[in-house]
Amino acid sequence: MTKNSITLNRTLFLEDNLPVLRGLDSDSIDLIATDPPFNKGVHAFTGTTKAGENVEFNDVWHWGDVQDGWPDEIEENHPQLFNVIRYASAAAGDDMGAFLCWMAVRVLEMHRVLKPTGSIYLHCDSTASHYLKAMMDAIFGRKNFRNEIVWRIGWVSGLKTQKRGWIRNHDTILYYLKSPGTASSFNKEYLPYPKGYVRRDGKRPTGKGIPLEDTWSCSSSDVLDSIMIKSFSQEKTGYPTQKPLALYERIIKASSNPGDMVLDPFAGCATTCVAAEQLGRQWIGIDIREESGGVIRERLEREVSENTAWDALVRTPTEAPKRTDVGEAAAPELILVSPKRVGRRIQICEVREELIVKDGQRCQGCGWEPQWPDYLQVDYKRPRTLGGKDEMDNYALLCDPCNRKKSNRLTLTKLRQARASEGRMDADWYEEAKWQ
Repeated sequence: MTKNSITLNRTLFLEDNLPVLRGLDSDSIDLIATDPPFNKGVHAFTGTTKAGENVEFNDVWHWGDVQDGWPDEIEENHPQLFNVIRYASAAAGDDMGAFLCWMAVRVLEMHRVLKPTGSIYLHCDSTASHYLKAMMDAIFGRKNFRNEIVWRIGWVSGLKTQKRGWIRNHDTILYYLKSPGTASSFNKEYLPYPKGYVRRDGKRPTGKGIPLEDTWSCSSSDVLDSIMIKSFSQEKTGYPTQKPLALYERIIKASSNPGDMVLDPFAGCATTCVAAEQLGRQWIGIDIREESGGVIRERLEREVSENTAWDALVRTPTEAPKRTDVGEAAAPELILVSPKRVGRRIQICEVREELIVKDGQRCQGCGWEPQWPDYLQVDYKRPRTLGGKDEMDNYALLCDPCNRKKSNRLTLTKLRQARASEGRMDADWYEEAKWQ
């Protein structure tokens, strides 16, 4: 285990998880178990913690949540991942594309920080599970997918709901390994057969001289039943997205050993962290909400030990850690969203005039300099179909052939590359302009 992860044990970072993930050493985490946003399209759903703090969640995604340069960089460095994002956006709408792009830059870092023997469990539901599965295949590799685990939320009676049709009663947990052919941890768990259990052949298991309910069976099933969450009502903190402690105990027991480092980049009310502490694992959590610090200390005192000085043991820094290994982030050029420019909407003629002052009376696609400015058309550097905005920084002047070739499919960078390959580029200008 690297110095970076050892010194960060029992740390809950109160910060966006992307810079924190970038601050963790490569190959330093044994297990990631996390419950990220689901892209539910819910503008706000609220709860109140036991300490009386209000918590509010938004699970709506737009391209404005994504840094302008991310799709281009993903396309260049991770083309399979880019195709997943592009096709998801085309099939399910821009919100799904933006959500996957936002998730992808974080999952790339999660892949980097996992040890070669490490594994990851990503909790989701039917809203985006199939798109997240494709994203995980592109990052971790399809061969490293191990299972789709079904967590049955609870027993539902059709008499208790007015819903017509099938009642959704489960979440999905995607389970991947970091590398194939490695000695990744997996510990089977055994539980008694339930009373009245009969095998497929109609026979009851032989108890070998002991009562049937004391006969042990392998329970490493990919269906986790709601019967395991009897004490959940006592655990609830007021977080509307909270998951049962027993659920994450099962995951941590199965895919880690005592002393291993467990990470939850979307810690929320810290269920993964508390389960890891109970099971003798080291842990790191990340959550952007300040109230999470008080929640985890209260839960550790209530659910682990009342006689431990958790205030002193648990750290809640608001700054990302510093890496102690040598190496770059998975995608160092993918930076956080900067504050958006706000200004009045201006006329096309004003945009053209300003761009001529800034870039010259020249097509920014091929470098042609027309005699008259009216030959140049205002277009987007990044099309709106790819998340481009009506902002001055996203405008460029193009001649008519370049504008038609670019259409709504290419970015300005891709257009310039196409023109250069066709030999229709002002070569001297291109050598200088391509770096801008």
